[in-house]
Amino acid sequence: MKKKLIALFPFVAGILPNLKLDGKEKLELSEEDMGKLDKESGTEKFAESFMAAYNKYMVVDEKEAKKAFEGFMAEYNKDGIAVEGAPKGGSEESPEGDEVPKAEENDQISMINQLVKAGQELLAENKENKRQLDALKKDPEPDEPETIPSGSQKAKSVKHSKTHLFASGQAYDALDRPWNQRVVDSLESGAPMRGATVWDKVNIDKLNSDLGAYARRNSSEIMSMILDGYDIPAHWNIVTNVQDQYVFTSIATGEVTQAFKKSWLPKNKQRFVPVVNKVFDKQIDITWDSSELKSIEKSWLNMFFNDGSTPYKMSFARYLLSEIMKKARKEDKINMFKGVYFDPENLPDGTAGSFMNAMDGFLKLVSDHRNVDYKAHNLDPITAINAYDVIQDWVENDIPLDIRNMPGLVLGVGNDVLRWYKEGHKSKYGTNNDYSELGDHVYEFDNIKFVKHPQMEGTGFIYLTTEDNNGIMVDVPGEESLLEIEKDKRVINAFADYKHGVYFKAFGAKVDPNAELDYEDQIFFSNNVELLNTTYVPVVSNDATPSVADHHALVIGANNTSATNITKIDDVVEGQTYYLRGNASSNVSTVKNNTDIILSDGDFALNDGNEIVLIGLSGGKVIEYSRKVAGTVPEPTKVELAADATTANAEDGNWFITQANTGGTAFTNIQNAVAGEVYTLEGGSGTNSTTVANSGNFLLTGAFNAGVGNFLKVKYNGAKFVEIERG
Repeated sequence: MKKKLIALFPFVAGILPNLKLDGKEKLELSEEDMGKLDKESGTEKFAESFMAAYNKYMVVDEKEAKKAFEGFMAEYNKDGIAVEGAPKGGSEESPEGDEVPKAEENDQISMINQLVKAGQELLAENKENKRQLDALKKDPEPDEPETIPSGSQKAKSVKHSKTHLFASGQAYDALDRPWNQRVVDSLESGAPMRGATVWDKVNIDKLNSDLGAYARRNSSEIMSMILDGYDIPAHWNIVTNVQDQYVFTSIATGEVTQAFKKSWLPKNKQRFVPVVNKVFDKQIDITWDSSELKSIEKSWLNMFFNDGSTPYKMSFARYLLSEIMKKARKEDKINMFKGVYFDPENLPDGTAGSFMNAMDGFLKLVSDHRNVDYKAHNLDPITAINAYDVIQDWVENDIPLDIRNMPGLVLGVGNDVLRWYKEGHKSKYGTNNDYSELGDHVYEFDNIKFVKHPQMEGTGFIYLTTEDNNGIMVDVPGEESLLEIEKDKRVINAFADYKHGVYFKAFGAKVDPNAELDYEDQIFFSNNVELLNTTYVPVVSNDATPSVADHHALVIGANNTSATNITKIDDVVEGQTYYLRGNASSNVSTVKNNTDIILSDGDFALNDGNEIVLIGLSGGKVIEYSRKVAGTVPEPTKVELAADATTANAEDGNWFITQANTGGTAFTNIQNAVAGEVYTLEGGSGTNSTTVANSGNFLLTGAFNAGVGNFLKVKYNGAKFVEIERG
């Protein structure tokens, strides 16, 4: 308890710097100080508990200290190890030489000097004891000599006692478990392991008990193992004991100062803005037949005899947990960022939901609050060419001055964007004599650290906030590993229930909730790119008017009990892009062309893998943007340019074919181009062939001549057309 209490001293001292924590007198906190501690800790009655614990464990009572000292020295000298200067049976002889000077019995300096002497003697004795203990550790286990069978170096290093594998003394390593006994038998005989465990009720009960015992004893190790697989930022905190919701409240404050005037004219306005974070229930359900569990057991047993000199000391319980958690961690680390929740109660009976729909992840929460509680910046789409310039300009010119100079900021990016940023910085400054490789911070902003998220690669999404603004919620730490196993007839079932959630403390807040959003009253900033268009939520069975209120990407068909015509999309927002994807080969839903759904090529059947993209219009209508039939490559829209054309219009298409020109013709621009789109210029004639120079609007590897059959592919980055292919 005392160690835990001392660990809180820096936190408390940081909030109350004038507070003395020297243990000389009892702590009496004012109501104001207690309020500060409770607020900063986020825990009700934290200050009261801290004060009580401090006064109990840290305040030294002089009489009690003297009594404890005399008791310790008497017990110490009882063993015949005299300490120079220590009281010896009431002797009043004066010390000589290096002895600790005798002082009054209540002299605290004398007491401390004597304790130091005693401590030095004990340290020397402990050092010798440790030396002897280390020597004993190298001996075989006492209850049975160590067996060194022939075989791999790894097997030779495995120890066991008469009763336990690894001589651990833990129930899950006991030799009454057939799987543990078979390891020992093989180690002793040097022969390959034979047979397999009969997974009957008795052994299932033992394994179930072992899993629980292992998880309880090693909860911190398991939690570490699970978190290692998330690829979550190191600065994200983990909040425990969240069973449903976790609410943070920020305060928006209006102007408070004004020129002096004799009248009383209060003008302060404040608004409390809560951010309600929800934790989501998850489950792991696994069914094995006996042969599958035997295969897992065999894999574990073989680990003892694999080549290598490192001792193998993994209990079967831990091996089984780690195998299951490998998959669970992979899924959790994805939906922590890209998950979109769908209530499984809306699925047909007996239908398991996708792991992507188990919770709302980081990007979903951002998407829900973007341009609602904070205003996003409309930046150019980030590419390999412009990443450095876009991000640097955003930080230097768009992020408010008071924010960008705050300590402890993080700028989240995908792995690709961070790589492009560093390459852009090197390209810009790499020839300078004083150039040095850029670290993990924004150039000339040491207070803004890059945080890369593998799950955001390919999205082009970037954000900036404080490092303590978000994290992870769980209920019971390590409950993901509390796996239960039971046998049901010929199969073996394993299951676990746990909770996960991502939280934010704040996005932004205006004093007037009806005021237009700006960048001055927010703590979260981002660009405005589209998010989560490849994370789909399912549609309930036979829904003719599916809603896009909760998410803009739907997967449709698998839950149908009959073929269904989709005649309207509910809750459409003007300007929003919607994605409908089929996932059934029977009872297919068909998007119908009508006044509410305007399709360019007639009705569209959502067979498995087919996808149609729609754009929201006013009045709740949608119009087709594109469609794709599974297994086919969409045909490009080819547009024939007029003779002597020097430009093209992207509104006409994305593939342009030149004609015979009356004279030399230089192609200079594609008007109304969309950033991120790829455009192709194809030569249609060798008569005065159109040319494209590596200058102006085009960034090429060299000049291009559009002879017959020649083509040039370029990608528009918002400023230039960048060559990606030619032939």
